[in-house]
Amino acid sequence: MNGKQAYKNKIKQRIRNCLIRCFSNRGKLMELKFQIENLVKEVVENVLCSIFTNLKNYDFSQIISKTQEQTNKLGVNLVKLACKEIERGFDEQRDKHRVVVKNKGKTRSILSELGEIKLQRTLYFDKNLSKCFFAVDELLHLEKYSRIDKNLQSKLVNAATLTSFGKASELIDRKVTRQTVHNLVKKVNVKELEVPPSQKTKQIEDLYIEADEDHIHLNNSKSAEVKLIYVHEGTRKVCSGRTELINPKYFVTTSDDVDKFWSDVAYYIQTNYATRNTTIHLSGDGAAWIKYGIGVFPGCRYHLDKFHIHKSITNACYGNKKWQAKIISALKEKDFSKAAFLYKEHYKTHEKKSERKNIVNSWLYLQNNLKSIDLSKQYSCAAEGHVSHVLSARMSSRPMGWSLHGAERIAKLRAYHFNGGDFSKIFDKSADFSMDECFSTNYNYMQTMSSSYYKPAKVVGIDGLSDRIAKILRSTTALKSHF
Repeated sequence: MNGKQAYKNKIKQRIRNCLIRCFSNRGKLMELKFQIENLVKEVVENVLCSIFTNLKNYDFSQIISKTQEQTNKLGVNLVKLACKEIERGFDEQRDKHRVVVKNKGKTRSILSELGEIKLQRTLYFDKNLSKCFFAVDELLHLEKYSRIDKNLQSKLVNAATLTSFGKASELIDRKVTRQTVHNLVKKVNVKELEVPPSQKTKQIEDLYIEADEDHIHLNNSKSAEVKLIYVHEGTRKVCSGRTELINPKYFVTTSDDVDKFWSDVAYYIQTNYATRNTTIHLSGDGAAWIKYGIGVFPGCRYHLDKFHIHKSITNACYGNKKWQAKIISALKEKDFSKAAFLYKEHYKTHEKKSERKNIVNSWLYLQNNLKSIDLSKQYSCAAEGHVSHVLSARMSSRPMGWSLHGAERIAKLRAYHFNGGDFSKIFDKSADFSMDECFSTNYNYMQTMSSSYYKPAKVVGIDGLSDRIAKILRSTTALKSHF
């Protein structure tokens, strides 16, 4: 632990001790309860008066909006009250010789889901530590210089994952700009976005791995590939004409390190599935980086993606449905000699070099993957659709330019979203020590002291609190102040 963090821990511990001593008084608790009741009454009255005085002009949705507005206002006031009481409680209990007031009335505005919250804080100076601090900021883990609450930060990043930075700033009706949203996305550590694996391994008959890539434009006029691999357990029917994947897991990267990419996929499968008796199916468009997975999973069945098979044949037939049907029929029957003959005859019907070249390239593509062609209904692949849904919808469907790092970050965020990741945890960086640790340390220290010197104090005003909290309060108040 570095010196800065050690200082923060000391400050937080002492603030909490001061607050516990302050709010163990029944009179203080009753006073706080009275203030909260008044705030609630005010909101209820505002809602009722607003609605019933203009009942003719309101519909159901307007009532919802008005109620939401007032409850948000209540939330803002409750948060401000809580912070004010924390400030007051600490100020009353601090060692005024050691901790002195340096500056009063320092204002800080924080944007939240409830609205803008303006806090009045006092800057304190600890003579022994030679450090300045805000009691509220330290205790409530308010990030220095940040004007946006972590919950709102998470919502903005989530919105930016699904739409543009500009639209994300508009979706959240707050005072934020496109650049602010962009900066929040840049703060995300993509290495921490992994969704934890399941605790138990599954035993299934068939496991499917499908892969494809999206092509994006970079802001240096070049292009790049965003690779996508997803693992699933098959499909199930949702409704007429619609199916969905069973337990899909998405992996993305802009890196050329194919070995690392496939290692991540292998680790996921290893930790989630018992594959000894499982048939692994791998499918893709025949790209070298996809076929690399054959070596990662020896014995897997490789399938050439049906979409790319049909696309190749369609491009070669130039709208001739007759030739197209014949070639597809031959491939379904796995009569590759017939398919080669059909391509040869179709070649003769075209005189343009460009058309003949396209026909040759189509056949070479199929010929290089003949063993992987399976057009039966038994197996299908929808990698192209998932690339469009997971990547293209945000990254390439509209004209835009990316940095390679920016593309990697957004791709990882979208994979995190489709993997069911919780965006509220992205900026949830709690303190390095828990409240329990803080109190247990104090309690152990107390036990080492002479019982005649440190006598447990009687704690009043904790009726209704849990036994665990009450126990903590009682043990903590047995300490002399070390502040």
